[in-house]
Amino acid sequence: MELFRYPLLLAGLAGAFAALVFFRFRAEASRLAAARAVLGPAFERLAAGPEAARRRLRGLLYFIALALLAFAAAGPQWGAELAPVTDLKGNIVIAVDASLSMAARDLKPDRLSNARLLLGAISEKFADYRIGVVAFAGQAYVQCPLTTDQDAITYFASALRPGMMPEQGTDFSEAVETVLTMLSRYGGQKVMVLITDGEDHSSGLDTALKAAVEQNLKIYTIGIGNPDGDLVPMTDSAGNTMEYKKDKQGKTVVSRLDEPTLMKIASRTGAAYQRYTDPDSAAEAVRSAVAALDLEKSKGKGRSAYKNRYQWPLAAALLLLLIELLIMEKGFSFNKPSFRLPKFFKGAAALLLALAAAAQAAGPSKDARRGNAAYEGKDWQSAVEHYSRAAARNPADKRLTFNVGDAYYRLEDYEKAAESFEQASAGPKVAARAHYNRGNALFRKGDLAGAIAAYRQTLDLEPGDSNAKFNLQKALEQKQKNSCDKNKDNKENKDNKKDQDKKDQGDKDKEKKEDGGGEAKQDEKGKEKEKQKEQEKKKTEAQARSRQILEMMKEKEKAAARDPENMRQAARQAGKPEPQNRLEDW
Repeated sequence: MELFRYPLLLAGLAGAFAALVFFRFRAEASRLAAARAVLGPAFERLAAGPEAARRRLRGLLYFIALALLAFAAAGPQWGAELAPVTDLKGNIVIAVDASLSMAARDLKPDRLSNARLLLGAISEKFADYRIGVVAFAGQAYVQCPLTTDQDAITYFASALRPGMMPEQGTDFSEAVETVLTMLSRYGGQKVMVLITDGEDHSSGLDTALKAAVEQNLKIYTIGIGNPDGDLVPMTDSAGNTMEYKKDKQGKTVVSRLDEPTLMKIASRTGAAYQRYTDPDSAAEAVRSAVAALDLEKSKGKGRSAYKNRYQWPLAAALLLLLIELLIMEKGFSFNKPSFRLPKFFKGAAALLLALAAAAQAAGPSKDARRGNAAYEGKDWQSAVEHYSRAAARNPADKRLTFNVGDAYYRLEDYEKAAESFEQASAGPKVAARAHYNRGNALFRKGDLAGAIAAYRQTLDLEPGDSNAKFNLQKALEQKQKNSCDKNKDNKENKDNKKDQDKKDQGDKDKEKKEDGGGEAKQDEKGKEKEKQKEQEKKKTEAQARSRQILEMMKEKEKAAARDPENMRQAARQAGKPEPQNRLEDW
């Protein structure tokens, strides 16, 4: 058993303490010798007085407190506790094709943007696995080493761009060999997820697959793209299309999804192939397939760890320092109470002010934590109340205002949500996300112009935000569609009005030409009126049915909105903007 967690620190502090005691007593001995020489016989009388005794007691308490502080800093530990240990013997490396063909736009906005979304979804599904990222084209490079840090994976995934590799082309053998090298140091099941459009230009694929089979590497392939293919745009630094890629003969290149090659890779290694449709379903399919491999997870009985007991010597040291502060060299005197007492009260007042400031600073954090708990429990109204109180206490922290807007959004109060996100956009750290969520709220509210402006502000701050680009495109399409529908309705109203005017004029002409009115004409006119009434009745019934269907759809959307996961899935299916849950933690 190791009595101290930091024995080297204890040795250093012990040496420093010994030196301090040595020089302190040496200085005290010199002072006493000088006083004895000056005072002579009176020195013994003064040295035996109560004031000298109190002074020696204060010094002793001070040194004992210093020794206890050094003792606490060294981490005294005794008493063992069991800590559960979970060991996952499985590793996953995601290889992403970063060649120029991944810029094709048969999947909106382009293939590589969808690959980045898929990579993020897979990392969320495999949060309890070690995950690495490899980017490849003509050569393969480790983009992110094996890690369980989700933030690191997201950061490196956001850096993936079409044509970022120094050598272009698509070489699957390079990707497989790089993944094998990464996983060679680890035991257990090895899994590789290959995200690509399937166009392979390598000659050593069979050799690489043979090595993968020998090392028990399962390669799950996900095809991104369309078998019909699409043109490959060549863009400038701003993302504007300059031209389309051409081959050596000057013909425009059409990049097509090569599913047979991907099926071959998966079948050779005992894995499976899947065509990409959306990030969540593809990630879930990979998770299910990997779970079927029965990766070995071993939860041990635990390992013993000694408890750090630094609190006890630290508390004793603070108590001794407080006692040392209370002991007066000259004792308490009612005639002269101002010698020592005011200093103590000044120190106590400063301590109380510090504690009050700490309590006041802890206020917003406490409300924010309560808001987080209510938000996780889907109690949106309580989350709004706690976040609002925290924001009122600390208005400079715009993360709190951002969370107020997020909770209002879940309550479907899009107007207040948009106001809160607009206030939160004043904070530089959350400005881009606040503008993005404000655009989503305005889109839900029906303010397409405001939503478009908010998405553009997001892109001004973060030009590479693929979600903002997608939502901006949807908002512009919806605005154009609404404009076309409005023009069509205006045209139909004008045509109906002209037809009615012609009909009324015809009826007037008939009245002028008809004399006393025959019974046959009156019957014919009555039949026309009955026919018109019947048509109006059918039209009214059709409108009522349409309203009922619309109300049912709205109720369904509201029910889905109460569950964030259902809300995101419904938004993807309907092609609407997907809200981002970017809650800040405290």
